[in-house]
Formats: sequence, C-alpha cells, structure tokens
Amino acid sequence: MGLENHVIERFTAAGVPAGNISTAQDTYTFKTPTPPAAYVADFRAYYGPTMNAFAAAEQNGRSAELQHELEELFERQNLSENGGTTIPATFLRVTANV
Repeated sequence: MGLENHVIERFTAAGVPAGNISTAQDTYTFKTPTPPAAYVADFRAYYGPTMNAFAAAEQNGRSAELQHELEELFERQNLSENGGTTIPATFLRVTANV
C-alpha cells in the first residue's frame, strides 16, 4: 500500500520512530435518511472541505458542474435501499506514539 509507506515516511522524517507508527484500514459509513442530493447540499452548507471546493468552483463559474458531479458520485456510491443515503468510506487510520 503506497499510502501507508508515504505516511510512515512522513512521520519518520518528523522524528517518530517507525516502530511507533501503526496503520490500519478502517471504514466510516456516512448514513442519513435524506436522499443523496440533499446530503450533498448538507456537505456544501456545513462541511469545510466541501464548502472550500464550492467556493473555488464558484470563482471559476463551475459550481453547478461540481454540484452535478458530487450528486452523481453520491448516487453511485449509495447503498441505501430506502430512499436515504448510506455510503461507506474507507480510510487509513494512523496511530503514532511519540
């Protein structure tokens, strides 16, 4: 896993011994009773990184395009069968004991 190697390299460069760094793949499931398009709207209004992405897109006249792409992504990844949104997201959990 290239990402894991990159993370360990960064921490060791900062002085953390490699033996003090552990990583594990984990999954967080985003779940809401609202449909994917409404969930995108929540991210746009309240989630900092998404708010920043829309601010940048607006400067380039591309906010509608970003909205459309995110709605398609949320729809594609959605596992809910009841009209809500359930999207599992895998990430690398990193623990560094300094």
